[in-house]
Amino acid sequence: MKRLASSLAAALLSSLCGYAADVSVARAEFSKYCQAVTGKAAPPDAVKFEIDPSISKSGCDAYAIVSQDAGVKITGSNVRSVLYGVYDLLERRAGCRWFWDGDIVPKREAIDLSGLDIHEEARFEYRGLRYFAHRGLTRFQAEHWGFEDWKKEIDWMLKRRLNVFMLRIGQDDLFQRAFPDVCSYPDPSRPLPGAGEGYDNRSLFWSLQFRGELRRRIQAYAFERGLMAPEDFGTMTHWYSRTPEDFLEKKNPPFLPQATRDYSEKNGLVWDVRDGKWADEYWKLTRTAVDAYGKGAPRRLLHTIGLGERRCYTNRQDNFNLKTEVLEKFLSRAHRDYPDAKVLLAGWDFYFTWFPDEVKALVGRLDPKRDIIWDYEGDATRDWRKEMQGLDNNFTKWGVVGKFPYTYSIFLAYESALDVRANYPLIEERQRIVQSDPACVGYIFWPESSHTDTLCLRYFTANAWSKDPVPHEKVLDEFCASRYGAIAGRMKAIWEKVLPASMLRDWDANYGRLATGRIELMLQHDDKVIAAWQSPVEAAQTAFADLAEIPCAGEFLRRDTIDIARMVLDRLITLRLHELGRDVAAWRNGGQGDGLALRAKRLAALCGRMADLLELHTDYSLWESYLRLDAVEKVRNPDFPKTLFDNASCSYCRSHQYELARHWYAPRMAKMADRLAKAVAGGDRKAVLFDDPEAERRALMERPLESLKPVQPRTEERHRAVMRACALETGKKTSEE
Repeated sequence: MKRLASSLAAALLSSLCGYAADVSVARAEFSKYCQAVTGKAAPPDAVKFEIDPSISKSGCDAYAIVSQDAGVKITGSNVRSVLYGVYDLLERRAGCRWFWDGDIVPKREAIDLSGLDIHEEARFEYRGLRYFAHRGLTRFQAEHWGFEDWKKEIDWMLKRRLNVFMLRIGQDDLFQRAFPDVCSYPDPSRPLPGAGEGYDNRSLFWSLQFRGELRRRIQAYAFERGLMAPEDFGTMTHWYSRTPEDFLEKKNPPFLPQATRDYSEKNGLVWDVRDGKWADEYWKLTRTAVDAYGKGAPRRLLHTIGLGERRCYTNRQDNFNLKTEVLEKFLSRAHRDYPDAKVLLAGWDFYFTWFPDEVKALVGRLDPKRDIIWDYEGDATRDWRKEMQGLDNNFTKWGVVGKFPYTYSIFLAYESALDVRANYPLIEERQRIVQSDPACVGYIFWPESSHTDTLCLRYFTANAWSKDPVPHEKVLDEFCASRYGAIAGRMKAIWEKVLPASMLRDWDANYGRLATGRIELMLQHDDKVIAAWQSPVEAAQTAFADLAEIPCAGEFLRRDTIDIARMVLDRLITLRLHELGRDVAAWRNGGQGDGLALRAKRLAALCGRMADLLELHTDYSLWESYLRLDAVEKVRNPDFPKTLFDNASCSYCRSHQYELARHWYAPRMAKMADRLAKAVAGGDRKAVLFDDPEAERRALMERPLESLKPVQPRTEERHRAVMRACALETGKKTSEE
C-alpha cells in the first residue's frame, strides 16, 4: 500500500511538473515498427494505449499487454511503462531485438496480436545509466554524441526498460546562465582559459552555447518519454566542472582546506561553503540547472557527490566533521526548495575517503523518506587506500542493507578499461544480498565509459528489471540467440571460451598503460598475475582461430569479433609482459638470458597485431572520432585535434585507441626488443630498455592527428587476415593454414 500511494503521488507530481500523461509517442513507435516489419501501416485501433498507475502493485514501473477482440490493449503505470509494453509486444510477436548499436527488425506478413495476457512489473524502482565526462573515442565517450546519437541511445534505454540516466559530462553553460554578469561564454576557437593537461584539458570542441542547448534538448526528449534525469547539487567543482577563470577573478571565493594535491589548481578547489554565502552561490547552479534543463521532468531527482575524492584534513575526525557539515548544508537546501524530490547521495566518495563506520554514522542522520544512498560500486574488488588495506569497504558495511534506501550497481570500469571485463561471479554473489532486500531500491550501471562491454549491458538491463536474478550464462544464451542468428551457437562457444580471461581485469589497467609505464621492464611483473592468468589466457587465445572462421559482413558480428579479439590479445600481451619482466629481472641478477630476445620480439609482434585489430573498425580511431565531432557541429578550435590526443593519451585514459597502439605502444615494444637483444648479446645487464614515456607522448602529440589515422582497408578479407595472423602469432592455426 505504501508503494502504491507513492506511485499515485508520483503521478500527481508528474502533472505538476508539466509532464503530460501522453501516449502519442507510444502510438507513433508502434506504427513505425509495424510499418518496418510488415511494410504496411498499423490497422486503425489495433492497439489501444492507457496509463493507469494502479496497475503497479509495488510502486515500481509496470505494464500489461492484453488481447481484446481483434486487437490488443497496452496499459502502463506511466508514460515510459506504456513504451515498455510496446517494445515488449514487438519482441514477442514481431521478433524485434534491441541493442545499443542497432535494432533487429524482421520482415513478416503481419503481427499476431491474439492470445496475449502479459503482466510485467520491475523489481527495482530505479534502473539507470550514467554517461561520463572523459573524451577520446566516440563509441565510448558520451560527450562526443550529437542529438541524433542521443535519441538513439534514449530509445534503446526505453527498449530495455530503464528509467534513469545522468549526463555527468561537465557543467555545460551553467555558470554563464547562473552568473550572466560575471561569467562570459568562452571563445570556442581558442584554448579554454585555465585548461590543464591530460583529462584536465577541457578546451572546447563545441561552444558552451551549443552544449547547453544540446543538454536541454536531450533531457526534453527523454522527459517526453518518461525518463528521469538527476540534476547535480552541492559542491560541484571537480576536474570536469571547474570554476571559470572570470568567476574566480571577479568573485574571488575563499576555499575549503585540502590536505592532498588532488584538483588543487585554483579552478579545481571547492569554495568555502562553511560561509552560507558560498553555499548559496553553488545552489544557484543547481536552481539554474533545474530551470534550464530540468523542465518537464517526470520526477525531480537531485544528485550529489559531496566533497568527492577530497581529503580536507589529515585528521580523520576533522575530515568527517567537515564532510558531514557540508552535506547537511546542501541537503537542507534540497529538502527546502524541492520537498518532493528524491536526493541521491553518490557512493563514490564513501569508497575513497570515508571509512565504513563514518558512512554508517552519516546514514543515521539522513531521512529515509527523501534520501537514497546512490551506491555505484557494488562490484568493487579492493580498496586502494593504504590505510584501508585489508578492510572491506562496501555497501554491506554501511548499515543500509535491510534498513535504509540504497542502490546496487555495476561500475565495471575506469576510463582506460574499454573492453569486455565484467566480474560476473562477484556481481552475482553480491546481488543475492540485495535481490529480496526491500531497502535496495535501484540497480544501476554507472561506468566511466559507455558501450565498452555489450554483453554486460545486456546482463545489466535483464537483471535491473527481473524479480529473480538472471545468471550471466542465461543472458549469454539469449544474447547470442538474439544477436547472431544462424551462427549463434558458434559465437556462444567463443564467448564461453574467452569470458574467464575477460574477468582477469578489474576496473582499471590495460596492456597499453602497462607498456607505457614509467618503471623498467624488470619491475613490470607480478608472480600472482602470472600464476592466475596462465590457464584462462592459454584457453582464450585459441579463440583467434575460431574468430578467423566467423563471417563478419554484419555490423554486430564485425564489432563483437573485434571486441572479443582485442580483449583476448590485451590479456595475452599483459601476461607475456609480466613473464618477460620476471625473466629479465632474473637475467639482470645473473641468470641466463637464453630466449629473452626472441620472446621480446614476439611480444612486440603481438602489440603490432593489436594495432592491426584496432584498425579494422572506426570505433577505435581518434581521428575518425574527431571527424564525427566536426560533422555534428563545426569544431572551431584548430588545436582541438591536439587536445583530443592529450585527453586520450594521458596516463589515466590511454587504452585501445588505434593511434596510440600503432604509433606508440607497438614501436615502444619493438625498441625494447631491439635493446634487450643487444644487451643480452653484449652482457649489459644494466641496459636501459625504455625511453621516457611522457617524452614519447609529447612528441606524438606534436604530430598532426590526421597523420596518425588508420590507412588499411576495412574489408572482410582484411578482417579475416588479421584474425588469422593473431592465431599464427599465438601458435594456433586456422583451417586455412
